[in-house]
Amino acid sequence: MKIHRINALVIIVVLVTGLWLMITTAAWAVPPVASNAKEPMPSGTPVPPTSNMVLIPAGEFSMGDPYSEGYGTELPVHKVYVSAFYIEKHPTTGTQWKDVYDWATAHGYVFDNTGAAKADGHPVHDVSWYDVVKWLNARSEKEGRTPAYYTDAVQATVYRTEKTDITKDMVKWTSNGYRLPTEAEWEKAARGGLAGQHYPWPSRGGTYSANIDCSKANYVACGKGGTTPVGTYNANGYGLYDMAGNVWEWVWDWYDGGWYSKAGATSGDTRGPDSGSYRINRGGGWTDDANDLRCSGRVNCYDYPYFSDFDLGFRAVLGAGPKGADRRNQPKKRR
Repeated sequence: MKIHRINALVIIVVLVTGLWLMITTAAWAVPPVASNAKEPMPSGTPVPPTSNMVLIPAGEFSMGDPYSEGYGTELPVHKVYVSAFYIEKHPTTGTQWKDVYDWATAHGYVFDNTGAAKADGHPVHDVSWYDVVKWLNARSEKEGRTPAYYTDAVQATVYRTEKTDITKDMVKWTSNGYRLPTEAEWEKAARGGLAGQHYPWPSRGGTYSANIDCSKANYVACGKGGTTPVGTYNANGYGLYDMAGNVWEWVWDWYDGGWYSKAGATSGDTRGPDSGSYRINRGGGWTDDANDLRCSGRVNCYDYPYFSDFDLGFRAVLGAGPKGADRRNQPKKRR
């Protein structure tokens, strides 16, 4: 009987000792070293946009020049369905660029241009298309988002270096990371919910030149001699600034002068041609004529992706949900 009691006591002591060791080990364990970059979330995980972004609602809009005042590249006017997305209120500023650029260059990213800005609060310029998409990936990684751009169709290697001509299948379109707007997304956002207008504000009759002045945008006739701070002029109906003038803005699409006449131009969430030599930029800049600032403007809207200039910048977008499906063709839910 005494032997059984002793054995039971030994078992209890062993159990208590083991429990004590487990507790103390957990308490004194050294936590992992934190990294500057947040742990990426799974692709498609909803991540709240920054307060500097505006939601553009899903829907169809008329893309192209309703007045036939531009070049034939803006015709025919055609309906395009665009899914909801978030877009920054204003072009990326020099301060925003530098913050991410410094992080990126310390984490394996290589750029061709350092970027420039006239002063704090002014848009960044002198950045190529290649620089911009790498910067957007870096911003995503820095914030713990899943990058959008990759070096191949397998989407295994994040695009961080070199000049790579990214194709549609090298983009994780459902990613929660930052990317450039498509040309269709950009034009829908620029129109601010209006239809059939020359600019991001209501037209008052006459040709395009009668519907713009220096109280509305920064363009060559105003003689500013450079960029103005973002948000200097009134926002459009979506709350977006500088969608006309100040700096041109890179978008995703390859340029094709006859694209609007092709079937792909009217597909839901169109992403433009599959290939090309030039990438599109939109909106016009401070060195440009009023004609270039029109919402539909495609007159001088393309450059080699390695090109950079003192009036060429960009702004970022985020997807607001799964992309690629034309919601018009989806069955309606029964009530």
